[in-house]
Order: sequence, then structure tokens, then C-alpha cells
Amino acid sequence: MRVWRARNPLNGLIYGYGGLKLIRRSALRQLGNAVDVLAALPGRAEFVADVAGTTRINQSPYHAWKAGFRECAMLARGSEYGMDDGEATERIKAWTDGAEGEYADSATAGAREGVAFAAEAAHFPHLFDQLNDPAWLFSRFTAGHAEQAVAG
Repeated sequence: MRVWRARNPLNGLIYGYGGLKLIRRSALRQLGNAVDVLAALPGRAEFVADVAGTTRINQSPYHAWKAGFRECAMLARGSEYGMDDGEATERIKAWTDGAEGEYADSATAGAREGVAFAAEAAHFPHLFDQLNDPAWLFSRFTAGHAEQAVAG
């Protein structure tokens, strides 16, 4: 797999999140129901220094929240593909410290909730499977952000 980086419009981070990914079809067939595609693919990932674009995570309050929630849950869980803990901590800090732009507050709230979810799921690892369930994610968002769900 080859990964080109993307710029996050809310927190300014530039890394593989939301980036362009070139993956062999045979590798995708082996993927299964992985939460973190990068970590689950067979073989090695090659990270390209070029920036391919800007990821569009802030299309709605829900999209921004979901991006922060999922990414920080996975970062807080621990990297499965070689990222050191210091780099993961820096990324979590950028996501949770606040952001600027449309629906930035939703992304920050999702990031903070994702870190808390990772701590909870550390005791019940099967909970991480929920990160791939769109209905579960939307239900979790609407339970804590009902007014934003209506607006988005």
C-alpha cells in the first residue's frame, strides 16, 4: 500500500488520515472487517511525503465528530503499524486541544470522546468493533449531541 498525506482543515495536521491510498486489489480482499485499514492490510505501507489534498471531515457536525472520535480512539488504543507513542500523543493533543473552522467544536468533542472510549474499550476489546458500525456511531453521536444532529 502507498499512502499520500492529507491536510486536516480543522487542526492543521498533515499525515495519512484522510489521505490518498493506493492498495492492491488482492490485499483488499484479505482485509475483512478491520477497524484500522492501515494496520490490517498485509504487507508494508509506504508513506509518500507529498500531500495529496485536504480531507473533508467537516461536512456536518456528525461527520466532524465521527472523524475525531474514530481517529482518536484508534490513536489512543495504540498504533499497530509502527507509529511511536510520542507521535500518537502529539496527534491526539492536536485533535483534542481545539480546532478552527466549520464544525471544529464537533471534531474536538468527538476526539475527546474517542480517547475516553479507548480507555473504556481497553477493558472490553470487542467494543472496538463498534468503530466500523455506522448505526452505532450515529446513535452514540445523537445521544450526546442531539441539537447538532438536527442541525447537521
